[in-house]
Amino acid sequence: MSKKYRYITLGIIAIIVFFSLKTFNDYRQRSLDDLINFNQRDFYSLGFIKDRELVPDNRAYEWMTEEKEPVVELMEFLSQYRIKKVSEDTFIEKINSEERFEFTINHSKANPAIVWVLENRVHILVGNYYEVVNGPIDMEWIKEYNNKYREKYAE
Repeated sequence: MSKKYRYITLGIIAIIVFFSLKTFNDYRQRSLDDLINFNQRDFYSLGFIKDRELVPDNRAYEWMTEEKEPVVELMEFLSQYRIKKVSEDTFIEKINSEERFEFTINHSKANPAIVWVLENRVHILVGNYYEVVNGPIDMEWIKEYNNKYREKYAE
């Protein structure tokens, strides 16, 4: 076999290995907080919605803050949940029957993390869908969290 074909074969094998490892990494179980972009050094704000009907007409969120404490508390809570990537079809199957909340973490030097969390599913925009492996997510905790900070930060 000539050197040219050997290099082509090695290149094809390297590409196959790379994409196999990438696919394995994408679909392995992970901690939910590992996938949410939150960098304390350039954190700008957190916007939170538990009930869309409580969002004022002139606002995008029920409440919003530039304080780090609420987002650190939320990330600590979400760190207990393990998730795995699923297809969009799997995500959408029961989307209407689950309680949900959503939040956006804005950074001064990075794109925002926009996250929709249902009892058993998570959508990290744009295009990443996950299933909670050790759920459902404790929505009572979320209600208490939301009430606590809505009282403090809602305008």
